Amino acid sequence: MPTRAAEPLPAPNLPESATSFASNVLALIVGLCVIWVLAQQSDAQVGRWVAYPPLLPCVAVFLVIVIAEWLLRISGRRAPVGLSATPLRPIDFGRVAMRLLGFTATLALIAFAYWLFPEYSGSFYNPYWHFLRSIAPVGLLVPFYFIWADSRVAEPRDEFVQFGLLVCGRWRAVDPSVIKRHLLGWTVKAFFLPLMSVYLSDELSHIYAAVRSYGVMSVLRYDAWFHLSYTIDLLFCVIGYTATTRLLDSHMRSVEPTMLGWVAALICYQPFYAVLGRSYLQYEGNLYWDRWLQPWPLLQSAWGGAIILLSMIYALCTVAFGLRFSNLTHRGIITGGPYLLTKHPAYLAKNLSWWLISVPFVLTPDVLASLRHCALLLLLNGVYFLRARTEERHLSIDPVYVAYAQWMNEHGMLRALGRILPWLRYQAPVAAAASDGPLPR
Repeated sequence: MPTRAAEPLPAPNLPESATSFASNVLALIVGLCVIWVLAQQSDAQVGRWVAYPPLLPCVAVFLVIVIAEWLLRISGRRAPVGLSATPLRPIDFGRVAMRLLGFTATLALIAFAYWLFPEYSGSFYNPYWHFLRSIAPVGLLVPFYFIWADSRVAEPRDEFVQFGLLVCGRWRAVDPSVIKRHLLGWTVKAFFLPLMSVYLSDELSHIYAAVRSYGVMSVLRYDAWFHLSYTIDLLFCVIGYTATTRLLDSHMRSVEPTMLGWVAALICYQPFYAVLGRSYLQYEGNLYWDRWLQPWPLLQSAWGGAIILLSMIYALCTVAFGLRFSNLTHRGIITGGPYLLTKHPAYLAKNLSWWLISVPFVLTPDVLASLRHCALLLLLNGVYFLRARTEERHLSIDPVYVAYAQWMNEHGMLRALGRILPWLRYQAPVAAAASDGPLPR
């Protein structure tokens, strides 16, 4: 008797995004309005209000997202956060003290690292120190938050409690996987937040200069749009690295567990890129797109528009994360905005823009130099491909990401390319990739 062939499993549906892209875009608009108002003031006037001028648009964006997510939560359109609305147990002030000790010890460890490493002793990081001084008063609320959250947090012995126990010498009472995740996660924050806050300050200065010099006509300038795209990106980066808390459901679920993933990410940022990237991946020559296309103004304008479009797509990818942007950590799966098109729209847009900006494929009298620049840019593209692969492997510990990636195999913008090159398609790992314990909720 013939047997019926097994019916194929139905393709998974697209999971709900951890954030609302529409709410994040609304927050972006509010933040840009604040930037426009500040641009009408002098630097001295803005400096009298706050030591770190980008803090004002950051706060505006942060508040809009928090209010929007709260409204979505009380309307039942968002899953509950890792804190219960009602107490789950009595408050244990001993546990609160241990949690506060763990938090203080974590900050002390980071402060020691900043003091120890010469990288942080120069004037480059002055905007970051201004940023820390500006937000320092928020630290006064931490003890009250710990008291309130102690009876509501799903896991009473969280990473701060366990780190406090470790500091007290009660090593047998701690879970090594939780300590590892805690230290790696705060290493990510301590490394990237200084960089992003400094870059944001620089980019915002360019925006202010453009608006003050050209007014509304700055919207016609390529350089203004280019700096605006990176301002948007960095605005959400700084917010994401700062707003890491269970109260907002933006806490770290897991951290990249492999050395390969860390190396692939860190090589793309200063100071490592200055040492490795500039020495081994310097793909730029002396010819850029604007000078190459100078004889053809219409083509030059269209080419510049394509670069701006890619840069804005890159920025909107960060906007899609809302409060949850971070390298090397999992803080919720994003499936909205540009992530409806492909799994890695930010990397794709950024790498394509580099080809359009540096035009290494344009043959110069030194043909070998042009070929070398193309090969070097391809190597840099390969680094980002490796980042994408290691991130997929890390995020695959979450079944939500597996469902999202499998949905993208059938519906993504590059699905046809994946059918031609099967190695580009997502393959769910047989076993969980993470080695830092279960996802905290």
